[in-house]
Amino acid sequence: MKGYRTLVLNLAAAVLGVLIAADWTGLAGPTSAGIIVTGLGVANTVLRFLTDGPVGRSAPLR
Repeated sequence: MKGYRTLVLNLAAAVLGVLIAADWTGLAGPTSAGIIVTGLGVANTVLRFLTDGPVGRSAPLR
């Protein structure tokens, strides 16, 4: 699954954006919603440092 981790995380962030538009804070509460969004941002940043290639490739292009 090399290369797809960042894509999957960004897709999750997009889905979360839709859920926020649908009053996500009413469903999860303001504190939980903030923790979830912060967690996604941190996870995306960590994955960016761990990945170095394009989606679907096990090695970077040269």
